[in-house]
Amino acid sequence: MDTENKAGMEQAIRGAEGLLEMGLYTEAEAVFRRLAQEAPEQYRVWLGLARLRSRNFTQPDPNAQGLLERAAACAATVDDYTDLQQAVGSYMTLPPFSHREQVPSRMPDVEQLEKLRPISVPVSSQEAVLEAREAARLKYLKFLLVVVLVIGLPTLFIVSCSNGSNPITNALLSNNEDTTEVPPPTTQAPATEAPTEAPTEPAGCPYAPPEEMLKPGAEGESVKWVQWQLVRLGAELEVNGKFDKPTEEAVKAFQSDRGMKPDGIVGEETRKALEDAEKE
Repeated sequence: MDTENKAGMEQAIRGAEGLLEMGLYTEAEAVFRRLAQEAPEQYRVWLGLARLRSRNFTQPDPNAQGLLERAAACAATVDDYTDLQQAVGSYMTLPPFSHREQVPSRMPDVEQLEKLRPISVPVSSQEAVLEAREAARLKYLKFLLVVVLVIGLPTLFIVSCSNGSNPITNALLSNNEDTTEVPPPTTQAPATEAPTEAPTEPAGCPYAPPEEMLKPGAEGESVKWVQWQLVRLGAELEVNGKFDKPTEEAVKAFQSDRGMKPDGIVGEETRKALEDAEKE
């Protein structure tokens, strides 16, 4: 069977097994009957028929034993037989795996095996080796500590003296120096803080109010006036001079808050309400 046919057969078996998992026994039986004729050497086909007869190993069936024995006979590898055992579980006892590995005709030389064996060391000798290694390690650590003390401490002392941070040399030098009184710090009047400027009130709207009714789709400086007023009242808009959808929704929200009809059109009433809101 070539690679393409094997892939198609594997796909068909998986599909039939999926039908069994969903409990579609009538549809699964039609597929497994066809697969039993096309691929009788596949153990999963006979396993599927046994599952079909026993309703997924939930009901006893006398014919399921024969189907499982044939599935065990078709198992070509140990992995196939192991998969078959896991699928059957404790439903029935499977026959032993028949495709066993053949014993090699030529056995290895006994002398070669003796040469490959590791040298056996008595337990007492092994403990002695471990103790010797531990003693050598401790001896090395002691030697390293002595080297650090002999070399590191004088070096540290010399470096600290050159930097002026050695407490011993600083104490000796301080005794030889004349003590001089340090004059008290001069008191200066605190500098007067510069008066802080009062926050300036925000300037008024830089755009001219509309003189006519504004509807969605309008453009110009009058639309910017409406957008500026809405942004000042908390709306999140871009003052771009275009009466777009966000501007219309903001106008409707403002009209609803002021008790007006939320039609999204800036007429005389809405314009006057925006002017009054600016004065508040």
